[in-house]
Amino acid sequence: MDNVWLTAAIVVVPLIAGLCLIGVLARGIYNNPNVPNGAAIMLGVAALLCVAPTIVNLTIKNGGTEISFVKEQLQTQTQQIKSDFGAQGGRLNGQIEELRRRVAALEKASGAAATTAAAASPNSSKVVVLLYVEDRKDLAVQMQTYLLAQGYSANAVYTDFTELSDASHLASGAVAVVSADSVAPLRKEVEGVLKAKFSQQMQNFVDIGSAKLVGTSIQVRLF
Repeated sequence: MDNVWLTAAIVVVPLIAGLCLIGVLARGIYNNPNVPNGAAIMLGVAALLCVAPTIVNLTIKNGGTEISFVKEQLQTQTQQIKSDFGAQGGRLNGQIEELRRRVAALEKASGAAATTAAAASPNSSKVVVLLYVEDRKDLAVQMQTYLLAQGYSANAVYTDFTELSDASHLASGAVAVVSADSVAPLRKEVEGVLKAKFSQQMQNFVDIGSAKLVGTSIQVRLF
């Protein structure tokens, strides 16, 4: 408990004192007719910019549990943006692969057989986003190619995983398959497809359902 108060004193007291000092200066500028009021506004904006990093990284400690509301929200939003961006690319890749497949089928068949051969893949609406660090690029590309060949919409996207909390970071070489809880069956399906082809790399993968993620895409995180 003493450490909590000490941390609060070290972080909060200088922050409040600095804001009070800026307030005094701003009031002096505002009351001085020789100084434009716009200077006080700019001083306030500068103060907010200076304290923003402190506010973002300020953690509330209670019983050994650290909660950083602002930082956690920013991390969640960044995760969602990357997931949505990757999903859009995955759908585009899937459409291109589906078009290539249909053209190839039409070239080999004719008449009713051509219509059957050109039918859309039942997996085309299933989107998989492969998030990878630089060292795992080759595996991500191989998985993307394989999933596209199986009719899935897939996209490999580079990331350094800074959008994840420390608890969500896995060891180098680990694999996590992540999705919203609402699409757990599809997540299991993708896991099975990847294990069939990449059994060694998927040997110790982690299955994660998240209540914070939205959408129907599946994330495969390659750490």
